[in-house]
Amino acid sequence: MILGIETATDVCSTALAHNGKIVGEQSVAEKNIHSEKLLLLIDQLLRESMLSKKELRAIAVSIGPGSFTGLRIGLSTAKGLAVALNIPVLAVPTLDAIAESFRRTTAKRDDLMFCATIDAKRNEAYYAFYSIGDDVRRLSEFSIASKAVIATEAQLKGATIDQPTISASSVALLAERRENEFMVSDFSLLEPLYLRDFVATTPKHK
Repeated sequence: MILGIETATDVCSTALAHNGKIVGEQSVAEKNIHSEKLLLLIDQLLRESMLSKKELRAIAVSIGPGSFTGLRIGLSTAKGLAVALNIPVLAVPTLDAIAESFRRTTAKRDDLMFCATIDAKRNEAYYAFYSIGDDVRRLSEFSIASKAVIATEAQLKGATIDQPTISASSVALLAERRENEFMVSDFSLLEPLYLRDFVATTPKHK
């Protein structure tokens, strides 16, 4: 059983995957509640699935890019559980999980070109291009650019731009399917994938 954790956006979600199927999922969509709700969601998920933490064999976590604070909370929670249970961490890039969400919801899966994006504020977005088929295959590096630039590049490549709901289900299913690829040998050194430096701002006084 793999526990998926997704905290890269305002939606905080957890899911359980086993043999290519979702056993259960819990989520809440609200700003700035990840630190308060994540462990509660995990406990509720396990309880409703009638499972214990000891039945987990790995923790799959979305590592970014995305919300700086959300990513830190998700990763620290995943590390803590992995240490306590002596199980591995599977680090899934958030854009890969978005592409997986699109793959799960689209009827056409014949090498469809897809541009996964996630809001980066300042009218910019993080993005990468994927080929969607029986699996998701990343075709480019993770990048950040203005939304207008991304739209133009996607049009030139003939890529579909969509924003499917990102969830822990996609994180868990993708990690289970490609466990060796996302396995982290030393997760104590694992850090979120930010792509952009965190800049703290303070209100301006008149």
